[in-house]
Amino acid sequence: MRTDLLALTPDDLAALTNRGAVKRAQRELDETEVTGTIAEDAAGAVTATWSDGPACTIAAGSALRDGRCTCASATLCRHLVRTVLAYQKSHAAAETPSAAPGPWDPGTIGDDALAKHFRAAALSRHRATFDGGVVAELTRGAKPVARFHHPQATVRFLVPGDVRYTHCDCAEEAPCPHVPLAVWAFRRLPAGEAAGLVSTAGRAEPVAPDLIAELDGVVAGLLETGFSGATPPWADRVARLEVRCRKDGLAWPADILEDLAEQYRKYATHDAAFAPDRAAELLGELLLRRDAIVRDTGALPQLLVRGSAAQTVGTLGKTRLVGLGCRVTVGHRETEIVAYLQDTDTGGVVVAGKETAHPDPATNPPPPDFARLAHAQALKGSGKNFTFRDVARGQLLIEGGQRTAGGKLRVGRAGVSLQPQAYAWETLPPPTFVEDYAILRTRIAALPPSSLRPRRAAEDFFVLAVHAVEAVRFDGPSQTTLATLRDAAGNAALLRHPYTDGGRGGTEALLAALAGSVKFVSGVVRVAHGELTVEPCAVVVERERGREVVLPWIDAAPVGGAATASVAASEAQPRDTLTATMEALQLAVEELLVVGLRRADAGVERRWLEVQRTTESAGLTQFGGLLAKLVEKLAEKRRTARWDVQQTAEVLTRIVALLRLVRDAGAA
Repeated sequence: MRTDLLALTPDDLAALTNRGAVKRAQRELDETEVTGTIAEDAAGAVTATWSDGPACTIAAGSALRDGRCTCASATLCRHLVRTVLAYQKSHAAAETPSAAPGPWDPGTIGDDALAKHFRAAALSRHRATFDGGVVAELTRGAKPVARFHHPQATVRFLVPGDVRYTHCDCAEEAPCPHVPLAVWAFRRLPAGEAAGLVSTAGRAEPVAPDLIAELDGVVAGLLETGFSGATPPWADRVARLEVRCRKDGLAWPADILEDLAEQYRKYATHDAAFAPDRAAELLGELLLRRDAIVRDTGALPQLLVRGSAAQTVGTLGKTRLVGLGCRVTVGHRETEIVAYLQDTDTGGVVVAGKETAHPDPATNPPPPDFARLAHAQALKGSGKNFTFRDVARGQLLIEGGQRTAGGKLRVGRAGVSLQPQAYAWETLPPPTFVEDYAILRTRIAALPPSSLRPRRAAEDFFVLAVHAVEAVRFDGPSQTTLATLRDAAGNAALLRHPYTDGGRGGTEALLAALAGSVKFVSGVVRVAHGELTVEPCAVVVERERGREVVLPWIDAAPVGGAATASVAASEAQPRDTLTATMEALQLAVEELLVVGLRRADAGVERRWLEVQRTTESAGLTQFGGLLAKLVEKLAEKRRTARWDVQQTAEVLTRIVALLRLVRDAGAA
């Protein structure tokens, strides 16, 4: 019995060939468009003779890729795919034991097995690469996955113990050079752990002291003057520092500097999209990464914190991108809408986004209508008026484009077309597609906070297969839609979707969808208090007329839906003390980032004193101590001519960094 052929799923076959070949081969068998005779000899050679002419042979001991067909194709053709599917069907009809693999560990593959496919010199080079420093997220299971942060690649193991059946997004023929790296990495993952992070990188080279000093100077300059007092020379200084950071392999700090410079540009040009809350997040992340780089305790791979010079803009050729939903984020001064799409060849997820500034708050404008925002053009510069709604629920066929290091899609003037999709998300490649919630929870829990991870836009985005939905309700006090999702093994994930005035229709549509036959939920996934939580971007439901998708952030309410009453009858409750305290602290930080420490007056001091008292009353002692120091420093500014702005800025940096950590913890 050819266990390798029996272990291959349609998704595996699509990875080895293409989705169209697998679908056509399956249809030909299901609709008996062709008939054939399948034979297997004692050695394990499989042969097939087909009524449409071709004859196929998969020799004993040979992998599927080495199969032979009498057709004119020089690559793995659909007739060989059809042979595998027919072989599997014949064994199912004969009720032979299933060869579907259970969880297994690629680390059990020996070096002798690798030596059959790699020359000694090549293995030595790969070992040197491994010992020189790799960082990989590993997931054991029926189809183990190794996702490398450096070098960037994702390896999937399709058949237990057989490196010939591997798929890597580097596009080299299997087994590619990343396979030995993956095997060796799995050996370092402790036994019994389903997922984890493995690094072979030693201590990184220290960053030049003058670069850190320049970074500190840029931050101090912003805190002292605020955006209102920052000048073009400060922006030029940021631009020069960004270039140097990229040159020295600090890709993620460079990205943050670029985003901060963009916030300055928006403020200086009176762009309504200037977002002090976003600026505070960026500054907090920059400070946390700076400290992790300087201290380098070894607890976290520096590659995750720094990035690398290799993380640059990537070129896309002919690519199919499947829409997986969209998300809306509301800031104090702007609203951002983001559509998620997966490259079906590599499995990578890219995003297309747009920020929309809020009207002048003084005019008391109504909240932004998310459904209206979703009709904005999603692919800037493409010449195509595809909306975010279109992109989030369809599939794009592009002739070329770019993917930034952060995972943003740039199409430009390349040819692009939009088609509907059938939402067959069970065919999506991992690691984005997830069937086992327990493994995903373990994998996410092993990662550091988002402010110390790669700055990819879809880093926390996944598609969950749903076996059952339980306990669907709308929680009035928190104004949140809640539901428990179950995978096939009974593991749970908590679905959470906040109610907003701008997205009321989507909340009602979500409640109606959760009452139906849910097949998949896509969204941002986190672990909080040991519980897997998903914030949905799309919900795929099976209906009599086929599968349909609900986009909770942007959809309109279903006509006559029962969910309308449940939401309308619920009224928002006062925010809890902790939430209100942190929001007050966030606003105080935003004010100082705009005004600057040198222009802070008695009014600013009073507001910080009020925040300090509120924080201490809430029991946040660490914050309370820092706030007390800041209030003292602000008071000194009025009382003495020897006020030290640098010492005051140092206290403020600690507050901003800690506030970002709190945000990460709340998101986790």
